[in-house]
Amino acid sequence: MTRVTVARISSLQGIRSGRRLAARLRGHEHVFKAAQAAQASLQRRPEWIHRLAAWDDAVHDLFEANLGDAVVLNFLRLSEQWPAQRAADDLLAVCLTVREIGCGAGSRVAHALLAVMPRILSRLATADALMTLFAAFRQLVEAAPESTGLVVGRLEQLLRHGDAADISAWISAGLRAAGGRAARRRAYFALDDALSVRLLFGRSGAGDDFSRLEKRLAATTLALWNRRVRFRKLAFAQLPPVPRRTSLAAGFIGMPGGFPGFEGDRSDKLYLAASAHAGAHLVHSSVRFPVGRLKPLQLALVSLIEDARVETLALRDMPGLRRLWLPFHTAAPSSQATVAALMMRLSRALIDPGYEDPDAWVAKGRVSFAAAADRCSDPAISREIGGLLGNDIGQMRLQFNAKSYVVEPVYRDDNLALWDFGDQPDEPTEEIELPVDSVRLERREETGAALDDTARPDQTMRARARSVNLLDGFPVATYPEWDYAARIERPDWTTILEADAAASAAPDMMSLDDDAARRATTVTRDASIGRRVRYKGQRDGDSLDIDAAIALTIERRVGRAAEPRVYLRDAPGPRDLAILLLLDLSQSTADRDRQGRSVLDVERKAAAIMTAAVEAAGDAIAVHGFSSDGREHVRYLHIKSFEERMDAVARSRLASLASSHSTRLGSALRHAGSYLAMQRAFRKALLVLTDGEPSDVDVSDPHYLAEDARRAVQQLRRGGIDTFAFGIGGGPLSQLDRIFGERRALRVSRIEVLPRRLVQLYGELKK
Repeated sequence: MTRVTVARISSLQGIRSGRRLAARLRGHEHVFKAAQAAQASLQRRPEWIHRLAAWDDAVHDLFEANLGDAVVLNFLRLSEQWPAQRAADDLLAVCLTVREIGCGAGSRVAHALLAVMPRILSRLATADALMTLFAAFRQLVEAAPESTGLVVGRLEQLLRHGDAADISAWISAGLRAAGGRAARRRAYFALDDALSVRLLFGRSGAGDDFSRLEKRLAATTLALWNRRVRFRKLAFAQLPPVPRRTSLAAGFIGMPGGFPGFEGDRSDKLYLAASAHAGAHLVHSSVRFPVGRLKPLQLALVSLIEDARVETLALRDMPGLRRLWLPFHTAAPSSQATVAALMMRLSRALIDPGYEDPDAWVAKGRVSFAAAADRCSDPAISREIGGLLGNDIGQMRLQFNAKSYVVEPVYRDDNLALWDFGDQPDEPTEEIELPVDSVRLERREETGAALDDTARPDQTMRARARSVNLLDGFPVATYPEWDYAARIERPDWTTILEADAAASAAPDMMSLDDDAARRATTVTRDASIGRRVRYKGQRDGDSLDIDAAIALTIERRVGRAAEPRVYLRDAPGPRDLAILLLLDLSQSTADRDRQGRSVLDVERKAAAIMTAAVEAAGDAIAVHGFSSDGREHVRYLHIKSFEERMDAVARSRLASLASSHSTRLGSALRHAGSYLAMQRAFRKALLVLTDGEPSDVDVSDPHYLAEDARRAVQQLRRGGIDTFAFGIGGGPLSQLDRIFGERRALRVSRIEVLPRRLVQLYGELKK
């Protein structure tokens, strides 16, 4: 068929299809114009000549399903941007599945699936994978329509941990395990269920690959780099916010037990590629970059350039490594100009000479890297080029989500070993140059949802500052709040008033149970956490220090007396746990038991014992408190910061605490999480002491604040913060299980046992 014939047929098909669309979409001009644009884009492709009529029917059926114009417009935009390498039947399958999901689970879920499709298509590389996922969604819509939105909302995260077949098996297992109970299904698909987490993140195959390949990886590393490196299997994280990557620390190479989605020969090649890349870092990454005040985006970009630099140096000596690394660079040009996608494309551009990318930012990164080729042995070029590209991202106004970012491609390590996280107070602040406009950036969970609050942040904060009593604290932050009934997140909805707790003028009234404090200190001192540190040049140890032995031999041969320090010894590294103890200071904590003890009295005593024990163990702990009087008056008190000791001043603040007002838990959790996020710690934990359910004077729905707090807890866990709650006393605590999860909501019916339960949890966190 000649090009002229193809063009004529395409033109005739377009005219006929356009007439059909015009007739079907009469009265909806904006939808018709979008359909014309999408149709014009598709008919320029020869493979669509005989499929335009089917696409026309699919659009009409989607329109007739009455899911709203937003769903139809989203599908039309997807059609217009449909990748040329994807088959026409795949797009038609998307339309059919969206319509079925919309009819069964609602238009919001259908809209969410269309919104995420451009970002997940690369992970569903084949038509079979796409059909497998869609079949699982049809099964889910039919059996559990109320849970479909939970899966769609997490789809991008789920595909990082497994392929379409894994997700299909996980969905089927959840439907069977729930036994027809909607509450069980919601917990399973919201990842609040232990079985769900175990099936998704801890499948039976995980863990076998590393054990099988460990000796081979060690031999390969020795052959490539002449380095004897010890490998370690990374501990399994129960709720990993991002997929696990190789990690380098203290001379060890840590690897996950398995890479989800990689099996058999593909898994073997991935482990070999990861060990080769880690070896390149051990040989060529000679310095650690000081973090200073670099932003997360700058850290990620500098790390990316450093990855490319060490691989370039390795390829100069061993060009065959390109065949090992290049198959994992699968990024391709697309219309989705997200930061993560651009970084994946830049990674490929810096290792693949045959790759072409039209994006100016990617081209600039490639040119800058090539210009520094004569200085490739200098790690400083990574800092220079990464900072330059970071400023360009800022000028492009692209948003970078550090919590969801994961290093790509999959064989590269997490880059933590490249950075020095020590305190550097004299370092100048380095920031991306971001243009600031007088507009509000809104975070929306549901695209297209209407938002009520439209005031700019500066105006909102000034108005709220005028309306509050400064004795309650100064307004320092606003946070969103989840409206579960409307299914929207209202931005800047609550205001935090922050202050230091007043110190009591009376002498220190915090009398402690000496025996309880002594037992707590003993437990915490015996616990350990953190990475191990290797000490060289020791008198005795676990293995021989080759460098020290050679140096000793040389000294003896030249006739010098030298001390025989020729051993290596591994020892536990510095403890690395940060805990924030958040005390509920609402009016209900003034209630007393039969012995006359108030809940607040026990909270104070437990906080004092816990803090003394944690400090004795060498870990970081802060104690904060909160109460609320409406959404614009969420009072947040600093009792002890991470930097302070539990001295007489901190104890007097603790003793002066009083009960008042209500419990707007979600806002307090978000603000406490912001303090924990700033801590440099291997593990972070937020412990909440409360005696009741979330409530406030401006909320009548008993489930509203509980659902918002549950959402806040889920966001904290995705950010790597473990969250636990201690429900104190015999009050109503039915919502705590839903907010924190059954295993993380701990009941303390007798308030006198609270200190002991706190210390027990601390011991578990240290394991």
